[in-house]
Formats: sequence, structure tokens, C-alpha cells
Amino acid sequence: MRIAHLSDVVRIGIGAFAGAGLILTTSGCLATRNWVGEQLQPIKGQQEQLETQVNNLHLERKLVLDSTNGPTFKTGSAALSANAKREIDAFVGDMEGPAASASAGSAASQRVFVVAGYTDSVGHEDYNYELGQRRATSVAGYLVGSKGLDPTQVRVVSYGASRPVAENSTRDGRRSNRRVEILVYQEKIAS
Repeated sequence: MRIAHLSDVVRIGIGAFAGAGLILTTSGCLATRNWVGEQLQPIKGQQEQLETQVNNLHLERKLVLDSTNGPTFKTGSAALSANAKREIDAFVGDMEGPAASASAGSAASQRVFVVAGYTDSVGHEDYNYELGQRRATSVAGYLVGSKGLDPTQVRVVSYGASRPVAENSTRDGRRSNRRVEILVYQEKIAS
């Protein structure tokens, strides 16, 4: 009889301990949830601001640096080839018409250049992301250093192998997927 009584006491003790733990965990989770919400609020505000900016932009021009007109990058390298530099020079040169020579409030000063790096699917995902980032940074550096773009107008992003334009199962497909795109956006004129 005494053993049954001891087991009841242990069971009640464990139940009380578990109940107290559940109450503390629940209140801790609520407190943590509120804290996380407070920490995310500035980020949500920045995200809304970025979405507003993107909605106020339209794609003006696009250049895809890939192997179509000759090699752009050597395998595993972020160094720009002479061919890539020529393509960038021609692309920026075409934009340097009257808009670029106008006043500070011109279309040129309202442009945003997004330089996006992509790779094929060969290799580890982290490596491909990093390689895409290095290649996009190399192109952005050339735009700022050699072409005189305002660095505040240039954004760099890497998609690695996540956005293929062709099948990675073929050599030509992988070649097409290894690219850097320069997307030139301009602010929409409000009506």
C-alpha cells in the first residue's frame, strides 16, 4: 500500500513539474514571439520601402554577358575578359546620349543598375552562389571604376545556379546559364 502511495506522489510531482514547465514555456514563447516581432518591424519597413522603390522603376535596358559572343569569364574565375569589357563599353556607350549629358536631375542620375550573377549547376550550391557574387561584383567594379557610374546607383546580387535559362544537362545549356546580367532600371514618371 505504501508503494502505491509513493508512486501517486511521484506521479503528482512529475505532473506538477511538467505543468509548471508548460506554463513557463508558453509565456516564454509568447515573450519571444513579441520580441521577434519587434526586431522584425524595421526589416518589414525596409522591405515595404524596397517594394515601393521597385514598383516605381521600369526596366530600361538589359545586357546579358554570356558566351554567345565569346568567352566572358574563364571557368571558376571572376576576372572579366577583354570581350566582356568590350560588351560593357558598348552597352554603356549606347546610354551616354543626351540623357547622360543633361543636368543632375537627368534620367542618368535616376537610373539603378542591378548586376546579377548566375552559374550553371555544376559544383556545390554555396560555391556557385559565391562565384556568381564574385562575377557580379567584378562587373559592378568595372562599371564604377572604368565607366564612372555612381556606386550608389549600382546593386549586386547573386542567384548562383537557382535561375537557369537552359538545361544544365548539356554543355551549351551550362554555357548559357553561366552569365552576368546588367539590368538598368529608371524611375517611372508619376502621372
